Amino acid sequence: MLLWVWFWVFVAALLPLAVTVLIVHVAPLTDHARELLDRIHPERKQRAQGQPVERLAADLHRLAVHIDTIERSQEMHRMAKLRAASLAYDYVLLSACRTLEVEVPESTPLHPAERLQTEAALAQAGLVW
Repeated sequence: MLLWVWFWVFVAALLPLAVTVLIVHVAPLTDHARELLDRIHPERKQRAQGQPVERLAADLHRLAVHIDTIERSQEMHRMAKLRAASLAYDYVLLSACRTLEVEVPESTPLHPAERLQTEAALAQAGLVW
């Protein structure tokens, strides 16, 4: 009986961690699965999926303002925060590329020159943020 109690306490303690890990890693896994399907079936037309364009534009604007705020701050761990915000910005940029069917850069995190080219391509596709 006591063993079962400890078992359920252990499960209850790990369940929030497992759910968090699952939520964080589901989006990249679906992106990888979609890319794999596109490689296996090149004739398959890639449909515009994902978030609405307005949401992507709002997220890009919010993250750009956040990055600017971090760059101007004198906070502790400033570089770690800047790195995290830049990765989030790159992720939204790539999502916008897939949604608007703009060529997606191969590597992440994006090099500053790649980021600029991607932003220009999205702007040419009509995205304003």
